[in-house]
Amino acid sequence: MMWRIKLFKHPIKETLKNYLLRWKAFRLYQRKPKGQHGMIPPAGYKRVFYDDFTAPLDLNKWRLGQPWGNFHPGSLHTHYDTEGKETYISKENNLILEVRHRALDVVKSDLPDWRQSDSLPDKFTIPNAIGLVTTKESWHYGWFEAEIKLPKGTPLWPAFWLSGKHGWPPEIDIFEAYSKHGSDYRDWFLFKKRPHVKIQPNLHYGVVEEGTKAMYGAYDVPVWNATERFVQYACWWEKDFIRIYYDGIMVFECTNPDVLKWYNKYWHEQFIIINNGVHDLGIVPTECSMEVRKVSVYQKT
Repeated sequence: MMWRIKLFKHPIKETLKNYLLRWKAFRLYQRKPKGQHGMIPPAGYKRVFYDDFTAPLDLNKWRLGQPWGNFHPGSLHTHYDTEGKETYISKENNLILEVRHRALDVVKSDLPDWRQSDSLPDKFTIPNAIGLVTTKESWHYGWFEAEIKLPKGTPLWPAFWLSGKHGWPPEIDIFEAYSKHGSDYRDWFLFKKRPHVKIQPNLHYGVVEEGTKAMYGAYDVPVWNATERFVQYACWWEKDFIRIYYDGIMVFECTNPDVLKWYNKYWHEQFIIINNGVHDLGIVPTECSMEVRKVSVYQKT
């Protein structure tokens, strides 16, 4: 039985189901950019959060950067814009999240004590600025959706995700996109892995300190013309399942109770994060813009 343990970290039925969903999602290659191909929220749900970005960014709804700071100590190639330079509303009423070669000089002794990690140099420069926003509200269960046009360039790492209000994990990655080998995020070989070329949902769960931290990653999903049109990305999260939809097509589902138990704890409410990003591959990233048109959250009435 050891081969099963190695090949299938999660129940075989669920793993094969997500393979099948990935094949069905091949239709996303063939979507024509005529209007919005999306999905309406489930019946019996009420909208509890909405922003269509028709005014300057509402800082009562959103914060610039992460709640805990403007850079991650393990990713010193990017810092988060906290000044509104790479994060703003366009004339077309879209939220713009940029990647720019804007360096940030940091002196470790100037940081709060809790941020002065031993791994940090005394002085260092972070070369790239990225737009990242988080909601000030958080939710436990619901329907989460956004319409997003991905940025063009390499080696980018944009994402739309949910993260725990009171700690990490939990995390639900509605998508993470990687563009090392090309600016369209598409891997034409459905079962041949090319590193850092994909659009993929993920789940992170467990407790880091207890050694139970794990990731449930789906296979990469082919999305046609994701940099030329707005795609609706959505997550339906309830007690018995987590489902991910791209343009109304379900591309991932988790019904495994051993995974879902980590999301059903009452204190595991999550907030939304949307960001442009750069994968640290020793390559100078393309300066670019990611566009977000609408963000909504619905919950059961």
